[in-house]
Amino acid sequence: MCASRLTPVRILVADNHRVIRAGIRVLLAEKGPGRPFEVEEAATTEEAIDKVFSSKFDIVLIEYGLPGRGGPKATEIILKRRPDIRILGWSYTDERVPVEQMLNAGAKGYLLKNIELETLLSAIWTVLGGKRFFSNEIALQLMAHAPVSPPDRLDLLTDREKLVFRLILEGLPDREVAVRLSISKRTVDKHRQRLMAKLGVRNAVGLVQAGVKMGLVV
Repeated sequence: MCASRLTPVRILVADNHRVIRAGIRVLLAEKGPGRPFEVEEAATTEEAIDKVFSSKFDIVLIEYGLPGRGGPKATEIILKRRPDIRILGWSYTDERVPVEQMLNAGAKGYLLKNIELETLLSAIWTVLGGKRFFSNEIALQLMAHAPVSPPDRLDLLTDREKLVFRLILEGLPDREVAVRLSISKRTVDKHRQRLMAKLGVRNAVGLVQAGVKMGLVV
């Protein structure tokens, strides 16, 4: 099947800088043979939210400091109505707070703006495949602040807890984890609480940090 007949990956690039938005559009258009990309742009959180609600996108690449309500709040609003969309946060800095805020809002990964095209493509295909993706610098930050000991803590988990852990690391909401495992959301929440207790973490970001340190997250 030729590339023109393949279903395109629809991406919204939400960034304050017009040159960056245009650059990504050109880069993805010139990436070579394979599944094509359709790229649209947004310069503010309000514009990004409006476009997501009026059209269908597979991925939203959103700037942490996007003018308006900001990347984290825009992510929360988008995912509340369109939970199937994969959101990647990004910025020029690898500071921990922006990363944690985007992850808490539901982003599937975080990138630095100095990445090469190959890294952006890897991030796109990885999150489309249901996994998380972080730039190398971001992954190192998460590892550095992970309040867990080395991967031997995985041995403390039951088989069911390991399965729930992996689904959480994929970024699935509790309701989808419940459907996948044929259990109630309340049971998922109980598993989550036990996971946090056994891994020595306090929130969703801590679980992701633990997953990164254990090599369970790309």
